[in-house]
Amino acid sequence: MALRVKDDIVQLQTVIGTNSTQTVADGTVAIPGSMLPAERIVKVTAVPNIKEHWVEEDRVNIDGTIAVTIIYAGESDAGQTYYGSAQIPDAVPFSHFVDVPGAMPDMQSQCDAAVLDLQSAVRSDGRTVDLDIVLELTAAAVSTQEIVVVTDAVADAAAKLKVAKDALHVEDVIGRGTAKAQIRELIPMPGGGGSNLRLLEIWGQFRQVENRVDIDRAVIIGTMSYKAIFAGFSADTGDEEIIVHRWDDISVELSAEVYGSYPGMIAYPRIAAPMISGHLANDGQSLAVEGELTADVKVVQPLNISVVTDLSSESDVEIWVRQENIQVQQVGDTAFKDVYVDGTVQLAASQPPLERLLDVEARAAVTGTSVVGGRVVVSGYVDLTALYVARTDDFSQPVYHAAWGNVGTFETSISVPALAHMVEGEAEADVVIHDVRAEPISRDTISFHVMGSVSCRLKETISKEVVAEVVELRQFKGRPPTYTCVTLQPDDTLWKLAAKYRTTVENLLETNPNLAEAAMTTGGLPVGSKVLITHSVPSELE
Repeated sequence: MALRVKDDIVQLQTVIGTNSTQTVADGTVAIPGSMLPAERIVKVTAVPNIKEHWVEEDRVNIDGTIAVTIIYAGESDAGQTYYGSAQIPDAVPFSHFVDVPGAMPDMQSQCDAAVLDLQSAVRSDGRTVDLDIVLELTAAAVSTQEIVVVTDAVADAAAKLKVAKDALHVEDVIGRGTAKAQIRELIPMPGGGGSNLRLLEIWGQFRQVENRVDIDRAVIIGTMSYKAIFAGFSADTGDEEIIVHRWDDISVELSAEVYGSYPGMIAYPRIAAPMISGHLANDGQSLAVEGELTADVKVVQPLNISVVTDLSSESDVEIWVRQENIQVQQVGDTAFKDVYVDGTVQLAASQPPLERLLDVEARAAVTGTSVVGGRVVVSGYVDLTALYVARTDDFSQPVYHAAWGNVGTFETSISVPALAHMVEGEAEADVVIHDVRAEPISRDTISFHVMGSVSCRLKETISKEVVAEVVELRQFKGRPPTYTCVTLQPDDTLWKLAAKYRTTVENLLETNPNLAEAAMTTGGLPVGSKVLITHSVPSELE
């Protein structure tokens, strides 16, 4: 029988488990002696940066640092209000682990860190600031498999094969790469700026618009939004005041080399928080922004493949098959839906009344997903912060910062593609804030409107027995020879040789010790080399 086998090599990644935990990172930072001391803290911004993460049995370890920017209020030698800022790149270290049952040391990990709460206090010396930061750490353990699956087998007309097949939708991982974009912007200041302004803090956010895959390259296209907080002298009071400026929709493009990729494939980027700095240029007429934007990009090829799950001969011709249990994560397309959260918040009794809003920020998070009646229901919450000018009897207009947790919730139902093809789909979802608007409706109440979008897709992990290798056994007329000399072919493996010539892998390696060394060093057998095969008795093959 002339047996012809078609196979395919697929690299799969399966998320073994995902979990989250909370931890508290505390530390102390100092305001440099070259700056005026602080009387009170106005605002603290904390950005976690994961430096290292690795997998142990049933857990993922995460180490990192938190960059901190402190804006504070003090008093100058002349008795006037002064605003200062201190930026500390690696202010507070953190080290913790996330329990992920099923994780093993040979797996990869994907990790995120988010600030849930922050408390700060300045000591009596005016230069030492104590910080307590509540972090939420999320980790996933990812298993990578490179597997060979038989997709078809045919024989000549004289032989009959019984072939069982099953269809799989998989994402073949082509490769990964790191995308980078150097940020170099010179942005005109609104109203011409001014030489009396000082930059206290600059913040940037990247919003992905689209991505594409080119030959050996993945490209992510989006826009950057910048927000800067300045201090400048008020012409009315002579004190310093806070000014906030924003710039939106500045185009940015990142690219990563991913060899083997080509158009039609899909790129999945994980974009890190932009690391930027800035300074005023051209006598305060422009803001110079410098930094770097990075993303880890995975490129996949969606495949609908038909795999052979069982194969047998219905004639007197003998064939052997080697089956392998694989885990396949079938994923659907991503669906998006806008969400809106409206409401009001009130200042705490300990905070001074509001005169004017300077800035409002929102943070959203997904708290749960469920599959109901052919749709995915995604729920979550929104946090809010505000920077405002307080109303005082002496008209000094001091600036304060207020924060509210869980000011509103959202729940939306999304029709997700590929749900009908999955037996028990598990939903993964994320939410992104696009716009925040707020206005004061009294001295202690602010109304807000938050617009965001939820992204969601379904995935299902299944285990399946597939045929990895198949071979027709060599037929000998009469008594089989004691030894056979074979020239290795490109598709030969140890299992195929042992099965075809009715021996064992152990016998092959014992007679040809060079094969083990070649398999370990190159991952394959030396094509064209001679192999001596000794034939085992039938009992050794069982």
